[in-house]
Amino acid sequence: MKKAIQIWVLILLTLNIFAQHKTSYVSEDYLIYDLTPGNIPDEWEDGIRTSGKKGTYEWWYFDAHLDDGTTVVIVFYTKPFTEIRKGLIPFISFQIDRPDGTSIQKAHYGKLDEFFASTDSCNVVIGKNYFRGNLKNYEIHFEDKDVNFDAQIKRTTESWRPKTGHFIYGNSGKEFAWLVPVPQGKTEITYTYKGKTYTSKGSCYHDHNFGNANMADVINHWYWSRAELGPYSVIAAELISVKEYDSEPIIVFNISKKGKTVADEGLNVKLYRTYGKMNSAGERPVSDELKFIYNADKEDYKYVYTLHREKNLMEMKILDALISNKIKRKLAKLLTGFDGAYYRMSGKATLTVYKNDCKTESYTSKKAFWELMYFGKPYE
Repeated sequence: MKKAIQIWVLILLTLNIFAQHKTSYVSEDYLIYDLTPGNIPDEWEDGIRTSGKKGTYEWWYFDAHLDDGTTVVIVFYTKPFTEIRKGLIPFISFQIDRPDGTSIQKAHYGKLDEFFASTDSCNVVIGKNYFRGNLKNYEIHFEDKDVNFDAQIKRTTESWRPKTGHFIYGNSGKEFAWLVPVPQGKTEITYTYKGKTYTSKGSCYHDHNFGNANMADVINHWYWSRAELGPYSVIAAELISVKEYDSEPIIVFNISKKGKTVADEGLNVKLYRTYGKMNSAGERPVSDELKFIYNADKEDYKYVYTLHREKNLMEMKILDALISNKIKRKLAKLLTGFDGAYYRMSGKATLTVYKNDCKTESYTSKKAFWELMYFGKPYE
């Protein structure tokens, strides 16, 4: 009997180790990453973290919603995320969508000797273009033959990261990292396009991502959103791992009020989605409504954040958009394992706040934007 019990204990321990190997989670080991404990990053963390070597990727992301109805998205990359197996390939994606329906889209590849990035702070240079700042203030410049663009940014909500910001996938050594230097900020933008100059102000956001594994190897898909509702700003995302890691979800959630974080433990959040409808353009299911519910046992406050989709601003299979040649596209899919689709959506956001189960506040924004990013196929 004793021997049988020992065997069962051994089996259970083995199963537990196996389960741990498949689990994905946000690390709380600040020492191993030489980070200040807590959820506020230091200035150096927005500097380059990977050097662009093979097997890594990194990007600095910025978006803005301007008072005149224009939206802006700019990303500086060490390489396109479909080229992780290669070394440094400086790259910038640039997009302006104006309220009249016109759009400016640019894909800029820089030369290797024109790339520089500091390890002390955000200071990324690709030729004449730059993205630099110190957590509090930033400036971005982009130019080519058609566009000359400048943005000035002032942070209004304290910088943040979810714990260490490092998402761990089993015992594989594969990581995806994320910090948010500017959860919410004010921006002034000026750009000249084909000889005509435009200026506007608005709100903005900046985050920084990096990792050491092909995202298609660890993440099947994610929903990501941010919104400004009354005195609150919200960042909410769910990242679903691939089947190898049990399709384990990681929820990232931050609510700030008047510039200070009031709730940010993703383990206290559940996401509910309506049944996804298959989209023909990207061949992926897209939900019409998302509901993030933050509810902690030992906290007085409960937050319900809801997104209701009204239209898709962008919908595409990513390799189809990047590579027009079918043979080259199939080869890229074979070599990278990437067959992603991307959706950028707009609609209505609501935030309802409860204290001791009584509703105390509710806010609505009719100008909400969020995204769905698929790195792999929908689960069977």
